Amino acid sequence: MAAAAAATWEEILQLSQQFQSAQSARASQRLSERNCIEIVAKLIAEKQLDVVHTLDGKEYITPAQISREIRDELHVCGGRVNIVDLQQVINVDLLHIESRANDIVKSDRTVQLVLGQLIDEHYLDQVAEETNDKLQETGQVKISDLCKTYDLPGDFLKQALSARLGKIIHGQIDQDNRGVIFTEAFVTRHRARIRGLFSAITRPTAVINLISRQGFQEHLLYSVLEELVNAGRLKGTVVGGRQDRAVFVPDIYARTQSNWVDSFFKQNGYLEFDALSRLGIPDPVNYVKKRYKSLRLLFLKTSCVGQEIMDQVEASVDEAISSGTWVDIVPLLPSSLSVEDASMLLQQVMRSFVNQPSTLVFGDTVVVSEKFLNNCAELFNDRMHQKAEKEVKNNNPVNLITEEDLKQSSLLENASSSKKDKKDERRKKANEGSGSVRGSGGGNAREIKIKKTKKKGRKDVDSDEESQASSTNRSKHLEVLFMSHEEISDVLRKHIRDCPEELILELADHLVRPLTKSYQEVLRSLFMSSASNSSGASRKKTIKDLQEEVSSLYNNVRLFEKGAKHFTDETQTNIARHMLKTVCTDITNLIFNFLAADVMMAAEDYTVLTSEMRKKILSTLHEEMRGPLTKLHISLNGKSIEEFVSALDAATEACDIMVKRGDKKKERQILFQHRQALVEQLKVTEDPALVLHLTSVLLFQFSTHCMLHAPGRCVPQIVTSLSTKIPEDQHSCLVRYQGLVVKQLSGQNKKIGQGDDDSLDNNPEVEGSTAAIRKELQELTASVKDLVLRPRKSSASEEPES
Repeated sequence: MAAAAAATWEEILQLSQQFQSAQSARASQRLSERNCIEIVAKLIAEKQLDVVHTLDGKEYITPAQISREIRDELHVCGGRVNIVDLQQVINVDLLHIESRANDIVKSDRTVQLVLGQLIDEHYLDQVAEETNDKLQETGQVKISDLCKTYDLPGDFLKQALSARLGKIIHGQIDQDNRGVIFTEAFVTRHRARIRGLFSAITRPTAVINLISRQGFQEHLLYSVLEELVNAGRLKGTVVGGRQDRAVFVPDIYARTQSNWVDSFFKQNGYLEFDALSRLGIPDPVNYVKKRYKSLRLLFLKTSCVGQEIMDQVEASVDEAISSGTWVDIVPLLPSSLSVEDASMLLQQVMRSFVNQPSTLVFGDTVVVSEKFLNNCAELFNDRMHQKAEKEVKNNNPVNLITEEDLKQSSLLENASSSKKDKKDERRKKANEGSGSVRGSGGGNAREIKIKKTKKKGRKDVDSDEESQASSTNRSKHLEVLFMSHEEISDVLRKHIRDCPEELILELADHLVRPLTKSYQEVLRSLFMSSASNSSGASRKKTIKDLQEEVSSLYNNVRLFEKGAKHFTDETQTNIARHMLKTVCTDITNLIFNFLAADVMMAAEDYTVLTSEMRKKILSTLHEEMRGPLTKLHISLNGKSIEEFVSALDAATEACDIMVKRGDKKKERQILFQHRQALVEQLKVTEDPALVLHLTSVLLFQFSTHCMLHAPGRCVPQIVTSLSTKIPEDQHSCLVRYQGLVVKQLSGQNKKIGQGDDDSLDNNPEVEGSTAAIRKELQELTASVKDLVLRPRKSSASEEPES
């Protein structure tokens, strides 16, 4: 043994001598620092050497050394170190430190990487010991507080501390709230406090109030309280679950409460939810449902009622139906029930009377039998017939029709003569050319429209806006009202006694439409009877008048169209649209109004018919007439006279209306009458715009022997066309007068556009200019009228033949 030790020592001495000799020997070749760096870099590139360059560039360090230094630093820091801090200590790039830290975590289960920090089991044991000390001192510790203290995630701490329960930490974790650790002594102490506190409670108490006042741990209290209640140690129940509304109700209070509820329900037959809430029952609906499972209760908005009250209401309703009266269920119900409750109760009761005679519910609580409603309606029968007879006697128009009435009207018409025979007869008359045409009728209607438009000093607007606006006002006339709501209410008050005012008003509301409908039926029946008794001669006379008036307007349209062809296409279009809105619309309204008389929808003045009224009349016509008349109605919105004439021919043929075309003699008569009407109008007017319009149209007729029906916007084109048809001095006068009229109208429009601007009224230049224009117009008006009114040789083509 001693010999072996001596041999080993000799070897050590020899190695030491060799090392000293090596150090003292001089090297034959030395490498510079630069060459060493290049050699190491080459080895690293070829992966023959695994080293890491330090941040200061003075040293190389191996990964194994990095790992050793990380472990040493982790031990020095007590088992927890931040990776960022390791960079300053080890002096290498953070990427290499993170890589070696991950390798350490994978190879060593006792080390964990949490939020960029290395933590070992020693540190966690130390945390567990500190937690245990605090737990033994306070009785409970919250994981959330530990997270703030140690700056660690809650799930990580919970897992780490749970693994040390019973070993280092002497306590247990709350199963309902795993964020709390407490000791057995803490639970025992709380159980005793909870048992004593709730044993002393004699009335319902909110649990949340006790938690805040006594400082109980919420989840622990609910767990212990449920355990004590289920074990029978505490006599009571927890109502409302584990919520802020949870209430502990002791058995002694519950028994007193139940006795009061049973007694009240037995005596009154209902329970009010507000009263149960005042007793301390937090959820009255569920309480009643649980307590009276076997009883048939009706749950309303604010209360619930038993079968006795429902039977009482049902009996009262049954009696009202059988006796033909009405009943209000509100007096039959407890005063505490609201109107909404009464309505819900009545809806439930009325389900039992589905197969009974129909009834109505008024005001949510009043049941009215059908017999009572019929009796109320019969009170108006005499008044209805008297008023209907008066209407028929006064021959007031009726604007109502049904399909049944159409059939009856058709039967009456077929009884007098066949439709086919009438067509043949009228075609025969048309071929013979019999009858005469009055030329003044259509001309007067057209002249009235011109005068009305020009007196307003406005340009004609070719649109349906006016007719659409007026149709709303006239729609009120399309309904025949029997009696107003107030009149019906007055009659009911006189004949029905002991009836509340609300029911009277609702009965009147209900009866307005049925009475109006019945009145319309009576009125319609009387009118149909009156129509069936009317003589055939009167009907024939009406058709003859219609044919003459339509023929007159038709011939006017043809002559106006002939005059319009002297102008350009654009002007012809404007004139055509104006004719469609005026003369053509009059023809269409004449035909529609005549057909409307057959279904009692005619108006006294056909010119008041609007587009909407024509559509309503179309809906009442037979299919063979509806198609052509619809095309005629649509053609009024176009811009072609030819399209209108084509639609008019088809419509008159479908309606058996014979239109007589005028001959040369009749055309001369119409031209003369039209000219005379315009001349008479020119004589009496002093409006410069209207004087210019009438003079231009008359000069055009004198020079071309053609009638013209043009809007105000076409006057400049008419004046321009006269430049080659009248002497130059007359045309110059007319052009000068036109310029003054335009200036006057422009000044008026500008003043209207400025509103009530006093600066314009007080401007001397503006006032002087306006006065000068007005004076010059007055001086020229007589000269312009003389262009037409002074004696001249009349054209032979325009003189009427005797």
